Amino acid sequence: MLLDAGNTLFGNQPLAQQTQGQVIVEAMNLLGYDAMALGSEDFWLGLDVLRQRMEEAEFPILSANAVISGTDQLFATPYVIKEIKDHKVGIIGLTNQEAANTSGRAIIVLDPLETLKNLMDEVSKEADIIIVLSHLGTVVDVQMAGEVEGIDLIVGGQSQDVLDPPLWIGESGPVIAQAGYQGQWIGVVRLEIDSRGKVAGHQGEVVLLGPDFADDPEMRAFLDQYK
Repeated sequence: MLLDAGNTLFGNQPLAQQTQGQVIVEAMNLLGYDAMALGSEDFWLGLDVLRQRMEEAEFPILSANAVISGTDQLFATPYVIKEIKDHKVGIIGLTNQEAANTSGRAIIVLDPLETLKNLMDEVSKEADIIIVLSHLGTVVDVQMAGEVEGIDLIVGGQSQDVLDPPLWIGESGPVIAQAGYQGQWIGVVRLEIDSRGKVAGHQGEVVLLGPDFADDPEMRAFLDQYK
C-alpha cells in the first residue's frame, strides 16, 4: 500500500502553488496512492479548492476529526476499508488541531484521540488490520499507541521525523512509522500477519531518494508537460 499522512496538497514549490495542488493530486494518482490524511496545511487551499482536489483524487483523502464549523458534518471521509489478499484493512485519517486556524475557522478539529477511541469499535467490526494515518506528530503518536487498543500501524506526519527503523510499542502495540518531509525519503514497512490477523513482527526502513534513483520515465514525462 502507498500511504501519506498529510500536508501534501499545499506545496511550497512554484508548480504546486500555481496549480493549487492539482499537480500533486495528478502525480499521486499516477503513483497509485491508496489513501492520505488531511493535514493542517492542506486547508490553506480553502475548503472549495480542497474539495475539488479531493474529487480529483483517485484515492480516499481522510479525516475523522475535521468538522465543518456550525454543523456536525465531517469535512472528509473518516476511514476506508481495503481488501488485501485474505485481509480487510481499515485506514483512519486524523488531522492536527492547527487546521482550525489554517481553514480560517471554517473547520473545527475534534480531539483526535477521543475521536479515534470512539471509532475503533466500528472499524474493528469491518477490518482485522487497522492503520492510522496521523498528522499529529510522533509525541502524540506514541501517546496514541499507549492509550488506544487495536491499532496495528501508525503512519505519522507533522513532526517531520525520520524514524529509521520504525518504533514498535511493546510486543502487542502498534508500529509507528514516519519518513521525514517534502518527499526526500520513503518509508517502507513490512508487517508479518499471523493466522489470526494479528501483527507478529515487522521490518522497516527509511530510504533516502537521492541521486542513486533515476527519474521514473512516466513521471518525468508527466512533469515535463508543465514546462
